[in-house]
Amino acid sequence: MNIFNHFRLYARHDLGRELSVWGKIGQFYLPVAIVVALAAAATFFYVQPFPGRDTVLATGQRGTVTDQLGEAFESFFKRNGLTLQIESRTGLDEIENDLRDPDSRVNASFVVSGAGSPADYPALVSLGNVAIAPLWLFYRGDTLSVDDPFEYYRDKPIAIGAPGTVSQKLFKTLMELNNPGTGDKPNFLKLPHAEAADRLLAGDIDALFIVDGYSSPIVQRLLHSPDIKLMNFPLVDAYVRRLPFLQKVTVPRGSIDISEVQPAADVAMLASGVNLLVEKDVHPTVQWAFLLAARELNLKTDNFFPSAGNLPQYKDRGFPLSSVATRFYTSGVPSFFGYMPFWLASLLENVWVVLFALFLLALPIFKRLIGYRGFASQKLLWLHFWELRYLEDELKESRTAGQASAVLEGLRHLDEQVAATWVVDDQMRHYFNLRRCVGSAIQDAGKKIADLEKV
Repeated sequence: MNIFNHFRLYARHDLGRELSVWGKIGQFYLPVAIVVALAAAATFFYVQPFPGRDTVLATGQRGTVTDQLGEAFESFFKRNGLTLQIESRTGLDEIENDLRDPDSRVNASFVVSGAGSPADYPALVSLGNVAIAPLWLFYRGDTLSVDDPFEYYRDKPIAIGAPGTVSQKLFKTLMELNNPGTGDKPNFLKLPHAEAADRLLAGDIDALFIVDGYSSPIVQRLLHSPDIKLMNFPLVDAYVRRLPFLQKVTVPRGSIDISEVQPAADVAMLASGVNLLVEKDVHPTVQWAFLLAARELNLKTDNFFPSAGNLPQYKDRGFPLSSVATRFYTSGVPSFFGYMPFWLASLLENVWVVLFALFLLALPIFKRLIGYRGFASQKLLWLHFWELRYLEDELKESRTAGQASAVLEGLRHLDEQVAATWVVDDQMRHYFNLRRCVGSAIQDAGKKIADLEKV
């Protein structure tokens, strides 16, 4: 008999018996199955393999570095089957209020290092720095060479950003560093960046301080204006030493316009990191999406400031890292993210510990299950043996042909039940022994019926 015929016979006979015996096993162990199902449901509820709510990311004003990051993240989420909603805010104060408000939909936001303190966000954890935000100081007039640009503009009209913005807060920090007690002055103009740029180009103000990315439309407009110059910070290293959340970046000579050699010399500048903060209960899948989106954006985007290093990175250590970000920065991206759909890869990364524990539990459970299978098979055979014994006792006590015929009918029904019973291999001898015993009892019943009919 070839293997195909053997499989056909198995599918026709043994498969049905196998399903039948498992149905009976299910009846035996139904209480255990209910407990296991409840435990599995509890585990599923505890692990929460999929995000249970929408992710809402607060960004800055249109055209800013955080707005551009938000658009890139939204695209990455969409490509990977996740939803990210973007809500723009005019200033850091509004973002802080959203993050502190338990009824706010916002559960993720960008916070520039130095503009916000970790104490302001006790319910948030960091995914690290996902971008850098240079501190640009644009001015009109002759080229300046001063050690402390902030002291120079202490009494001159300078736009420092609208109230509550990152630019305004960092300007105050830097002004107070070497000019303590300066406070708010009438010449510190708290103007929106677009309005301030227009007034600087028109000659109405002397300077503009702005914290934003290199690709910002306002920054690009001012960089390419022949009447506007970019301030050099000779003491940039000293600033970084005093304020560790800052870093040094350089605009190389001729990098803005190589034909006009603009700038005419290297310009040393300060930059801060853009931290991505999320609520502690934001789903791990969402956190992985943010981190991988930031990595993809850094790999695909030409970074004007290569000295900033690869992003994302954990530079501002004042904000505590989330557990997902800790795995990202210490162990890297799990390999299965490269060849699995994002949702499946993130699911495995989130629950692999639970899956591994369940696997370790499954091995002995599987062995027990095989044992239960054998036990059920043996139990069914012994039940048939006991039924046979009862029928033989009834046959012995039969006094009429009708009574013996009723026993014969029970024996034939038992024979059909035994024939339909599937047993494990090592109990096959008991199966055939039972069949022989039932067949012998049927013969005895036939003889007794014949004898009683003669009486």
